[in-house]
Amino acid sequence: MDAAFAHEDEGTAFSSPSSVKDVMSRAKTTFPGVITARQLGRSLDVILSNAGIGKESTLLATSFCCDEVNRDLEDELRATYGQNFNLGGIGGFPFGGVTAFGALGHHVPENGTCLIVYGPHVGIDFDGVIGKVNRRGRCGSGACCNTALASMAYVKAVRAGEQIHLPDLSDPIDAQQTFVDSALLDHGERLETADNPHVELPHAMFDCQEALFKRLIAKGARNYPENISVVMLGGIIVNTPEGTPEYFLPKKFELCNNRFEVLSDLLGPLIDEGNKDIRTIIKERQYKEKMEKAKEGQIEITIKP
Repeated sequence: MDAAFAHEDEGTAFSSPSSVKDVMSRAKTTFPGVITARQLGRSLDVILSNAGIGKESTLLATSFCCDEVNRDLEDELRATYGQNFNLGGIGGFPFGGVTAFGALGHHVPENGTCLIVYGPHVGIDFDGVIGKVNRRGRCGSGACCNTALASMAYVKAVRAGEQIHLPDLSDPIDAQQTFVDSALLDHGERLETADNPHVELPHAMFDCQEALFKRLIAKGARNYPENISVVMLGGIIVNTPEGTPEYFLPKKFELCNNRFEVLSDLLGPLIDEGNKDIRTIIKERQYKEKMEKAKEGQIEITIKP
């Protein structure tokens, strides 16, 4: 873990109009398809409502890292869907395990839906550095995600023969980090050969989490109620300094039945909706309001052929 803190409080500490603009541009070019946290909640409601899924009958579950920088996205999702069930541990891995995952299905409203949002996170600081973020009250920027960076350093050391891989999950003091170290070891060559390992790292972490979710689904979802559906939204959280938007890169968005069999792939529509121009959204909202008033007989609308 020491490697994750090797360059703490370095770099630019304060924002400027140009640095805010640069961070936003860096997020969009480095992670094409990202959606702002605020737009994500709205876009989910639009897409799922069109699929017949109402937010009133939806239980939100999240599996995000315990790092405080991830609460902004969680807050935006809660603003739309209410209180969330928490599956996550460090790095965003669903360390609630089979017990929590099994219980989750029985907390969903009858005939409702469970929306599971999960994924690792990565920071971008005011200097545009990937893998760091400016935190409130700190000078400069620091590592983000600490867990991912520590595991990448561990993998590098093992592959270089500087450290022997002897994981001990029996000790609860750091069992979660030990698990992540072992999981990421399978992606060592991929990280070594990447053009920018810090950009590739969250993608590798996501794949590790996907593998763990498959194991949880196989064992923990056997008794999910027949009358519920499940929506799986997986991606990468992109953390930014205060004063800039938080982002989420969707990598998977699927509507499933209670056995997690995929019914619809909604990833494309979500990315399109999430990246709509704000002016288009306002026009669509105004048109919808006019049509609702017209149905109520409050206004007359002339539709030209």
